[in-house]
Amino acid sequence: MEDLQQAHKQQKSRESLLETVESIIVAFVLAFIFRAFIVEAFVIPTGSMAPTLYGAHTEYRCSDCGYPFAVGEDSRVTIPPLCPNCFLGQPVPPRSDYSGDRILVLKYLYEFQPPQRWDVIVFHNPNEPSQNYIKRLIALPSETVELRYGDVYINGRIAHKTDKAQNALWMLVHDTRYRPTRPEWQPRWVVDGPASETGWEAKDSAFVLAKPLAGDRTAWLAYRHHSPVEAPDNIRTSNVMDYYAYDSGSNGTRFGVAVCTDLGLRARVVAGQATSVVVVEMRAYKDRFRFELTAEGAGQPARVWINERLVAQSDGGVLPVGRTVEVFMANVDHKVMLLVGRSRPVRAVSADLETTPEGDVTYEPKPLATGERERFDNPAVPEPRNFAYEVRIGARGGPATIEHLRLDRDVYYLNERLPNYQRPGFGTQGHPFALREGEYFVMGDNSPRSFDSRLWWQVARPVVPAENLVGKAFFVYWPSAGWRYGVPVAPDATGWRLVR
Repeated sequence: MEDLQQAHKQQKSRESLLETVESIIVAFVLAFIFRAFIVEAFVIPTGSMAPTLYGAHTEYRCSDCGYPFAVGEDSRVTIPPLCPNCFLGQPVPPRSDYSGDRILVLKYLYEFQPPQRWDVIVFHNPNEPSQNYIKRLIALPSETVELRYGDVYINGRIAHKTDKAQNALWMLVHDTRYRPTRPEWQPRWVVDGPASETGWEAKDSAFVLAKPLAGDRTAWLAYRHHSPVEAPDNIRTSNVMDYYAYDSGSNGTRFGVAVCTDLGLRARVVAGQATSVVVVEMRAYKDRFRFELTAEGAGQPARVWINERLVAQSDGGVLPVGRTVEVFMANVDHKVMLLVGRSRPVRAVSADLETTPEGDVTYEPKPLATGERERFDNPAVPEPRNFAYEVRIGARGGPATIEHLRLDRDVYYLNERLPNYQRPGFGTQGHPFALREGEYFVMGDNSPRSFDSRLWWQVARPVVPAENLVGKAFFVYWPSAGWRYGVPVAPDATGWRLVR
């Protein structure tokens, strides 16, 4: 009897072992199938897609204002990188601290649906098919693409980014939540008007208007950009440039080469009473934009003007009285955006106004005469009205609080020249590029450091053929691995995110 029981136990043990081995084999097979046909992991090797995706990099927290930022290690950091918020130089690290982001890619997605403009895609490099590249999809088959002053034009019309892509492509200009303390620092937001009439009182990262100006006048705060060339003194005002902190640690500090006027302003505001009105004005060269945000209960709608023409308004007030709400105003890609919280409270006032699918009103910029752009870009007298941009925010009619002001710029796609400098890059200004069926035009978000369709002179056509597509990047599953929490390859716990 005992022999039978022992034999039964041995049989069960063998069956259990076989089941375990079988389960492991099945798991491996399923993982192989999953990797081969559904999702595959990739590591980002370079910074051509920064700041959307990081390659090998060093992470900083500014020693003055405390702003966190990354600097790429595509080539060794050899000079002090500059904080993008206050332009203070940071120490040169002995080595790279963190590896590139690791992402998941949906393979064969494009077998079931066509690629969309602004997708971040992985593909076989046309110059070296054994290599995988990652870029942003800019132009689709049979389209003609051209870059004009940093914007993408498709078939002669400007291409408006989707909200998700646009949110990924805003790049910091200045954030008042991070306050420098060095004595020579000069604030970027200043009273615009006689000091005796301002009414504004600065409190930490907030500005408080306890008593509005008489006569329904607006009390203004204006943004004054500082040149990184003068850092750390920050004594010279300048245009907003296409500065990339990620690129600032090697091959010479990159101060920016292109003037940026596509700007977005985010703030937290409190309307003190029903008569309070928050006003934002922007200018891009000769085009002016005005946003008036009224309080709930006043019976007045919020309104948006372009070049003194009313183009959009809400059904009523949009600011809750006595409660903080985040607002966002932007001029980008020849359209104006207004968000209160996460909603768009205004809509076009006339059917003859063109709008985006999201409801943002678009416009055609005023033409610039010969030499005008150069005078705005490089003014002889550095006064606000002479620069290519203006941004100011104010309030009237009642008390108001404005805090956490953050100004961003849009990505600026550079008109690069081919490596031999004998001819302009493909699709650059004045040199539109026509795609054929089954061809895609791609560029990196880090425009000055991206080797992409603009520069692929080694191949017959500077495009990604449809058969080279691998899939769509959709999730950062292991961000910026490095020494954290006492672990050598720990991810950044705040960096898990969808790829937009």
